[in-house]
Amino acid sequence: MSQRCFSGSVFESNSGQFVDEVIVISGASRGLGRATAEAFANHGGTVVVNYRTNREAAAETVARVEEASSPATGRAVQADMTDPDDIDDLFEEVEREFDAVDVFVHNAAVTRFKPLSEVTMKDISLTFGLSVNGFILATQRAIDLMDSGGRIISVSGAMSYMPYNGLLDSAKSAMEQLTRYFAIEHADDNINANAIRPGVLAKEDNYFTELDDETREFIEFLVEKTPKKRAGELDEVAAVVLMLASDEAEWITGEVIDVNGGLSAYMDYH
Repeated sequence: MSQRCFSGSVFESNSGQFVDEVIVISGASRGLGRATAEAFANHGGTVVVNYRTNREAAAETVARVEEASSPATGRAVQADMTDPDDIDDLFEEVEREFDAVDVFVHNAAVTRFKPLSEVTMKDISLTFGLSVNGFILATQRAIDLMDSGGRIISVSGAMSYMPYNGLLDSAKSAMEQLTRYFAIEHADDNINANAIRPGVLAKEDNYFTELDDETREFIEFLVEKTPKKRAGELDEVAAVVLMLASDEAEWITGEVIDVNGGLSAYMDYH
């Protein structure tokens, strides 16, 4: 990571703190990934928008990145983050185009919402292949390109309480631990690694809208029990990702940060 001047705080609008920095975001074609891409672009970053299948949505994210501020630029790169060859191809393309990576955000996730008694080997491979295997391999490749240090940020989730979420919750818990170990092992390389746990997010393209009625009712219950009494906005979570990537967060590494309006505190208390 390049040595940046503290005069342009990330908490200032359009600070330019990420000018000349390359940010790779997995699963950035929509939702939180898109919001995070826009947040970095607002501060001048060059954003690599990873997507698996939705080329049009990725192109829309790139357009928003390039409209956000100058000199922000965006580049959409297709890769299935469960496929080791695709992961290699993604970072080889990043290296050819930009030489280095300053920030890697692992946002992509997928699962099958089922009782654990009904999950198949395919379901297990799909879920863990992205949140565990894919995270390890992609982070390894990102670190290889962080010659001057950098930031690793993994997106977990605070949905331990949700029905039929055993697979994804277990995979995300493993990812959190892996994030801590990356932080410990690469602190001497000036690389910080942290995870965030978003709560319920208010957005039509969030995957919670695709759930059955029973689970949707449970999500509504969680919103009711959230001390802030509302679902979070995508840009509120993206702002925390931005903070963790900033100079101001130099002393934060190996942490898992809840971003959920107090929901986890409520559940712990009760």
